[in-house]
Amino acid sequence: MNIGLGLILIPIAIILVIFGVFSLKKNNKIVVGYGMLITGMLILSASVLLLTGIYDPYANHIR
Repeated sequence: MNIGLGLILIPIAIILVIFGVFSLKKNNKIVVGYGMLITGMLILSASVLLLTGIYDPYANHIR
């Protein structure tokens, strides 16, 4: 389940990062560009954590 969610989040993060870079090239959309870059990087880091298994929201650690 974690791998599936990680694979779904990667294209979303890549699209946000690409649109953020393109909007930063236009000088009038600086705030939107930085917001898209930050959001894309957060989603990308969350997907890496899910894919590697470091973060497992479905594991029962406390019994």
